[in-house]
Amino acid sequence: MRKALGIVLVAGCVGATVPQGQQQSWTGLLSDSVCAGSHQATALARGLTDRQCMFECIKALAKYVLVDGKGQVIPIANQDLPGFPLYLGRPVRVIGEMTGNALTVSRVEAIAAHLHLGHVMTNWRDTPQNVGFLIAAISDANVAAIHARLALPAADDLAEMKLHAGHVLHALDPAIEPRGPASGYGVKKAVTGALQHLEFAVQGEGSTANIKTHAASVSASLNNVLQWTDRAIAIAQQIQSAASATDAAPLVAELVRLTTAITDGKDASDSGSAGSPNGEGGLRQAQTQMALLMKGEGLQNAPR
Repeated sequence: MRKALGIVLVAGCVGATVPQGQQQSWTGLLSDSVCAGSHQATALARGLTDRQCMFECIKALAKYVLVDGKGQVIPIANQDLPGFPLYLGRPVRVIGEMTGNALTVSRVEAIAAHLHLGHVMTNWRDTPQNVGFLIAAISDANVAAIHARLALPAADDLAEMKLHAGHVLHALDPAIEPRGPASGYGVKKAVTGALQHLEFAVQGEGSTANIKTHAASVSASLNNVLQWTDRAIAIAQQIQSAASATDAAPLVAELVRLTTAITDGKDASDSGSAGSPNGEGGLRQAQTQMALLMKGEGLQNAPR
């Protein structure tokens, strides 16, 4: 089973050192009483992931337990807390009190690192439909790429090129152009938020080697996107200021290249495909790396 790296008991030791009847906070891995902290052999023999093995154990009437960073198994007195199935197999923070030698849990929640990963991929409070920052960025970047391409057939129509350049601007940064067909959130704001919360995840409680490794690749791609976004904004503004269709046409071609790089990355090394390193990764590569990161953390359905 994947070890709960960096996870420690934060409210003192279990037993006499923990005051009875007093609310405390613990972090650890929510597991089951059959396999506790050592699912690997059982899961492998049954062809299951660690988390699937835990669910099978619970179905077979095992009990929920908390395994702290030292491998100590802490029994849980109340087994019917609604959040347990969602967080099974994941590092968690629990709030509760010791009753005898068992923990009565009043609340279970994701650790800080996982919460911030969820903000990148699954939910944030002010994005359109409260999606994750990366999903908001991808949605608006696709709109920008579509309208950059729509400007190409209008190579002899300056007004049409300027119209679509404005739509690209709106999708990239609605603070510059407030009207257009995108969500009104903007690639630049969404990517900035994703980078911020990735850093929070790396620095936060419960961060693992898996998070740090994949976050570095994701951040590299997102920083590429920010650079290309700034360049695309400048090009779109030049198109809007162009005096003739002849002046605007090559700028439109460059805008197409930049918005394509934002969505799909670019093959800077001429290897036949775009990747995360060497300034190549875009939003598609960032999403792929985030999916690997989330899978490694057991967060395909990330807690909110």
